[in-house]
Amino acid sequence: MTDVLIKISTMKKLTFLCIAGIIAIIGCKENIRISVNENPLSENKFIFRAKDESWKNLSLREKIGQTMMMLPDYETEKKIGNGSLEYFFERYPVTGFFMGWKLYEGIEPENWVDHLKKRALEYQAASKLPLIFQEDYESGVWLKGMTPFPREMALGATDSPELAYKYGESVGLECRSIGVSWVLHPVADLNINPFNPIVNTRSVSDDPGKAVRLLSRQIAGLQNNGVAATIKHFPGDGIDYRDVHLVTACMSLDMETWRKTHGLVFQELIDEGIAAIMPGCITFPAYQKEKINDFYPPAALSKELLTGLLKNEMGFQGVIISDAVVMGGIRGYYESDLENEVQSFLAGVDVLLWPSYAYMDTLEARINRGEIPMERLDDAVSRVWAMKERFGILDAKREVIREMSPQEKTNAHEASRAIAEKSLTLVRDRDNLLPLSVEQGNKILLVAVTPKAIKGQDSDYKSMLNLKDLLIAKGFKVDFQRNVLYENDGWTENIYEKYDKLIFLVARNPHIPFGPLQFWDDEAQTVWGINAMKKDKTIVISLGSPYLMNEYFERVNCCINAYSNNAATHEALIKALTGDIPFQGVSPVNLDMNVFNFNLRKQ
Repeated sequence: MTDVLIKISTMKKLTFLCIAGIIAIIGCKENIRISVNENPLSENKFIFRAKDESWKNLSLREKIGQTMMMLPDYETEKKIGNGSLEYFFERYPVTGFFMGWKLYEGIEPENWVDHLKKRALEYQAASKLPLIFQEDYESGVWLKGMTPFPREMALGATDSPELAYKYGESVGLECRSIGVSWVLHPVADLNINPFNPIVNTRSVSDDPGKAVRLLSRQIAGLQNNGVAATIKHFPGDGIDYRDVHLVTACMSLDMETWRKTHGLVFQELIDEGIAAIMPGCITFPAYQKEKINDFYPPAALSKELLTGLLKNEMGFQGVIISDAVVMGGIRGYYESDLENEVQSFLAGVDVLLWPSYAYMDTLEARINRGEIPMERLDDAVSRVWAMKERFGILDAKREVIREMSPQEKTNAHEASRAIAEKSLTLVRDRDNLLPLSVEQGNKILLVAVTPKAIKGQDSDYKSMLNLKDLLIAKGFKVDFQRNVLYENDGWTENIYEKYDKLIFLVARNPHIPFGPLQFWDDEAQTVWGINAMKKDKTIVISLGSPYLMNEYFERVNCCINAYSNNAATHEALIKALTGDIPFQGVSPVNLDMNVFNFNLRKQ
């Protein structure tokens, strides 16, 4: 594995690898519903302009504020407003707030939902302009009492447009129940490169046809229920092997291939009315010509990509929102973070995510001096205002909080359960080890194989404990441990003989922890142990990256991809393991690691 990682470290080899992989993947897929012609970027059929033109009467600072999506910091806001939220909004009339982690500092998790609702109502009451509240909420609203959904790739494994709509509808209604009317999902990237550390299970597929078919319905479910959706990360992640939180990545495809893959997905979703698009910290050398200090800038700083390609050529009429301006892949291109923010706006970003308050003051001064054209600001504000009108934010009678009915809550849980059950993918079961039954052997060793993640509070490992309880409830006797250190645990002498089945729960999910999605240290020793032992009792289940099954365990005879590590997936998994439901999922990505390894060796 180390040799492979070293070999893909140069962009030239990665480009060859990815293009070859795409050709192989596209060549074997027959379910792409969109016809690809010589000019696949079709004319945009969805154009929206606000009927309410009151934005034209806003003051200059109020207009600039429409381009600012802030991270809540109540103490800072009160300080800026001399103790008054009303005065804060007079000084900095921002467009809204990303209701993320900063909001909950000092608040117990069981009180987060009520606290979010309270703060949203308080903010709106203090602001004379309509605010919009936003969050990522990939895989559903993650707050206690809400419905956790499987990851996007699980939806891809179901290949069900009906479930995709229910996914969007359920998440949309839960968002509205806490005041959120704008989400930064779904991820529209195609995960072509199995070594990409950021997209992976956040992507619905590597197939553009499937992506459009499912994402268009998911987006409709969100937007038909009053929540603006955002596709990301233009011009497309999932090709590079680097993490844009840390560095700038590269969309290394040529234009022809891009137009048939990532470009096709973005264009189709634009034509069907997506409200917002987030550019990535990603360069696109096949299109770009302009450089900053000899480097192509990432999309969020590129006027060529945002204004030239996305707005003009592809006809996008909605809102371009930046990724968080703190991202490592966008910073450092200009002399200061503040200048980065200004240049991002000039490039075509309509709303900046988490800018500094100095951004408003600087933009105001530069517009007044004639250094920045008013037309750029008016274009951005008109887009934001149109989106707010479209989703009812401008309606004076609107309810910031729309409570869910009992039936809607039940429907959300049912949608999550159905996606989890239909997504489970039996990669192989050569020895017919399934289904499990207490009568045929009830002693199970359950081994958690996942690295410690301090930032995520070791969430993958803690979640796995739920599977132990579910198996015990089925009548199995279960021992649970983390990893097996091959040099210390005496596999061939002891552990293997003590159990009827050995189930390894492997989980590598983006940013849990940050870094590559491969195994190292204790987890690598566990892989060593699994491959060194006999295979007639061994089951490996991935609760994250699906590529692990063939990257590390191609000789293991029983492997399952579950794509997610949450309660709905666990319950479905136990049902499938014990034969109560069939495995129905079909892999939404190419798992043949030899396609990639072969092309690496050719270099």
